[in-house]
Amino acid sequence: MRFALVTEDPILTRDLAGCLAGDSIAVESFDGELPLVRAMRASTYDLVLIDAKNGSLLLDSLLSWRHCNAAACTPAIVLTPFPDWTAMLGWINAGATDVAYRFDLEQVRLRAHVVLQRENHRAGADTVTLGGYVLRRDLGVLTLDGVEIPLTPREFTMAWLFFSNPGKFVTRAQIAGGVWGSCEDVAARSIEQHIYKLRKKLRLSPGNGLNLKTVYALGYKLDSVASIGEAGNALACVEQFA
Repeated sequence: MRFALVTEDPILTRDLAGCLAGDSIAVESFDGELPLVRAMRASTYDLVLIDAKNGSLLLDSLLSWRHCNAAACTPAIVLTPFPDWTAMLGWINAGATDVAYRFDLEQVRLRAHVVLQRENHRAGADTVTLGGYVLRRDLGVLTLDGVEIPLTPREFTMAWLFFSNPGKFVTRAQIAGGVWGSCEDVAARSIEQHIYKLRKKLRLSPGNGLNLKTVYALGYKLDSVASIGEAGNALACVEQFA
């Protein structure tokens, strides 16, 4: 992993790099926001640490930085020389992801790991991978073997319901509420039509390893072909020894 550190203090750079080296984290130092922004155009950083020791980075400056780099979604931790909670809360309200006391390197290390775990969990919650299919809820995009399949918002919402619940029954009421925000009766006429289109667009067939089947009185279920095959083999074994 790589961290970017905005500071004019070479001692902090040295000590922080040494503290994080054991975690296989490289620290790249910048003496201002502008060099960092330029570097981020060509490089990716897992975390940005902003040293507020000299007060040169004002609240408005941090807000501006976060606004300009919102698309990169890079978390930012402010290293503050003020250990009181009011000062730390001020940085959080200004847009910082987290705050740590700059003179306590172990606290900085701890907060960095907490932020990274939080970000990884958040990213994972918006992504579902099943076979060759990848769904990105934050983007509303579904790809199969790296190729995007165009879907309407309702089709994507329906696909998300199935792919985030593989092997489980999804009832008509769940589909109606999740896709149309209405009761089952209102959306009943549209559900079958959307299911048909979804099967066709996503090529949900044994050839692609997934099967979306209708289960009478229960709803719909997205199964992997492997699990279907295993279930069939298990049934055959039972019949053989019965």
